[in-house]
Amino acid sequence: MARKKKISPFTVLNYALFVLIGIIMVYPFWYVVMYSFSDPSRSDLSSLYLWPEGFTLSAYAYAFSKKILLTGFLNSVFLTVVGTAVNMALSVMLAYPLSREKLPGKRFFSAFVIFPMLFSGGMIPTYLVIKQYGLLDSLWSLIGYMAVNVYNLLILTKFFKSIPESLIEAAKIDGCGDVMTLIQIVLPLSKASLATIALFYAVQHWNEFLYSTIYINTDSKWPLQVVLRNIIDMVANDLNNSGAVTMNPENFKMATIVITVIPIICVYPFLQKYFTKGVMMGSVKG
Repeated sequence: MARKKKISPFTVLNYALFVLIGIIMVYPFWYVVMYSFSDPSRSDLSSLYLWPEGFTLSAYAYAFSKKILLTGFLNSVFLTVVGTAVNMALSVMLAYPLSREKLPGKRFFSAFVIFPMLFSGGMIPTYLVIKQYGLLDSLWSLIGYMAVNVYNLLILTKFFKSIPESLIEAAKIDGCGDVMTLIQIVLPLSKASLATIALFYAVQHWNEFLYSTIYINTDSKWPLQVVLRNIIDMVANDLNNSGAVTMNPENFKMATIVITVIPIICVYPFLQKYFTKGVMMGSVKG
């Protein structure tokens, strides 16, 4: 008869500890979701939310009725999609040459790329450059100020280095130039790393806040994060002064938080299988 596997106290303690940590990490978001679904007139009755206090969608209905919130959402979608595409195109075009040992002047170009990572120009010089190019008060300023993230570039370069040189040489023997080798050989083998870097860039653009307040002056061009910062005070005053709408401003805040987080949560499962693999392969191989 098969002997039962003995479970050590250390294993039990490990599982209990990880379950506790998981609850601590998940509950704040669960609290936000439950609060957003709660009845505004009853939402202050409890400080611990496991279930909504009187289920209602009034906070979401009120949120989507705000035109500025929809405008900010669309601006963030544009910034995330177009910005990530630009970032990936530039990162790939820069990482692939740097990953080749036979690149003329490789030492100089590597130092040229890494130097800004250690010593950046600063906020004011960057602002002056953006102004000189006429990108102020434009979403393109948020794409251009950091078109290439050096950290992401280094991960991608390390991954490209891990591709066997024999494959590159075989492609060239078959008549492929550098561009065709990159498109037909390197990129298909780099799906995990590309998906990981794309997720990094997408999250960065979706959460853009600081430089939006510096470069963007028109409220119709604000991304979602800046809209949320400004809408909290605006809506609080609106709701407090309006007798026609019964709404707790806190419910509205919770609803906008959920609206902000949901798109990234929906994207992540499609890239999850590439995420860990891409980071590990890009960081330990070389």
